Amino acid sequence: MKLLVVETATRYQSVALMDGTVLLAQQNQEDCSSHASSLLPAIQTLLASLQCPFSVIEGLAVSAGPGSFTGLRVGLSTMVGFRTVTGLPLVIVPTLEAMAWSHRTSVHPVCPVLIARTNEVYWAQFQWKNGCVVRLLEDRVGTIREMMDSIHRPTVLFGEGWLRHQGVIMEALGDGAICGAAESMNPSAYHVGLASLDAFQAGKFAGSVIAPHYVQRSEAEVQWDLKRRRPLP
Repeated sequence: MKLLVVETATRYQSVALMDGTVLLAQQNQEDCSSHASSLLPAIQTLLASLQCPFSVIEGLAVSAGPGSFTGLRVGLSTMVGFRTVTGLPLVIVPTLEAMAWSHRTSVHPVCPVLIARTNEVYWAQFQWKNGCVVRLLEDRVGTIREMMDSIHRPTVLFGEGWLRHQGVIMEALGDGAICGAAESMNPSAYHVGLASLDAFQAGKFAGSVIAPHYVQRSEAEVQWDLKRRRPLP
């Protein structure tokens, strides 16, 4: 099954064409300033590089977040537009879950970390068992301290949030923080595609109502956190 896959959850843009688990081609762009202006040209370039017409594509997959609000909206709206025109099935994959596929041979829990608000991150935890990914912790957003407090055993950490706060995390967790592979630091369309295959096989496609998976804290939580940080008069 040939899949067109899009990942726009961060400033790192990734598009891929896959045939089952086989990666036919992938085009990545670092520090993408505007997914709105670069995503469609990237898809066109990808297909042209293989001399592949859009008509051979049999399914669509896209990362749904958490991540950049604007990037997620662009990726989702583009793939929904393709679905509307072509009638192809569309699978939506949680971004952090897709990132876990970059460490599918790990014997340790894996914790992808993305940048959220200032001094906050998105994270989740997964464990690979018998070739299947098992979620240990739901997608969360919070401070670096809250993320570190959720780790109770040696864990593989990776992603842009890990890169930004690596020093602080390693100082606090010591041997409990295992640095992930260099190629896993950015979300990849290929891993989104791999994470989507079970849904395609089970016929679990996106419905008519589609929204990004933002994972934001409630306003009450934000205000309480601000009060805790505010110095006393």
